Amino acid sequence: MKAHAGYIGNEEADRLAKEAAETENFPENSLELPKSFIKTFLRQKMLATWQMAWDDGNTGRLIHNIIPKVSLDSINWTRNEVSFFTGHGPFPSFLQRFNLVETSFCSCGGIGTPMHYATVCLLTTSYHMAPPSQQHQPIWFRRVSYNSTSRRKIHNLLHFLQRETSLFRPDPN
Repeated sequence: MKAHAGYIGNEEADRLAKEAAETENFPENSLELPKSFIKTFLRQKMLATWQMAWDDGNTGRLIHNIIPKVSLDSINWTRNEVSFFTGHGPFPSFLQRFNLVETSFCSCGGIGTPMHYATVCLLTTSYHMAPPSQQHQPIWFRRVSYNSTSRRKIHNLLHFLQRETSLFRPDPN
């Protein structure tokens, strides 16, 4: 049974498809397109597909808030900046998810998130930035990610957290 049987116009499409499949000599394409046009077209198509996947994805939402538009240009974040913005670093809130620490709390009593260490932790006051209100956190992360002074603070903060790990873990006793 033909897939297009009974549909007006589809019978002819089936006939032409069968004829093309059985023909060994395909006609030359009379439409010559410049290589640069094809490359640009394919790049735009690829970026549009990538953007749709990025917008509709379930993961990476923290980074999506910071970088909502896909690009072939590199962001050039350091490892510490990636750790901070993704939350995948030496943070009890992250490590506890994998049972690498017993609690998600910092030794100061707050929940050990990147935001906690960068804004309110008593043990990291020299690295503090002004804390945003809850509804402005996505904007805060975006602004911090584009500000070189803030990024330097984050780099230094993460270096400190990694060097002084024992300070930030609650005493198990």
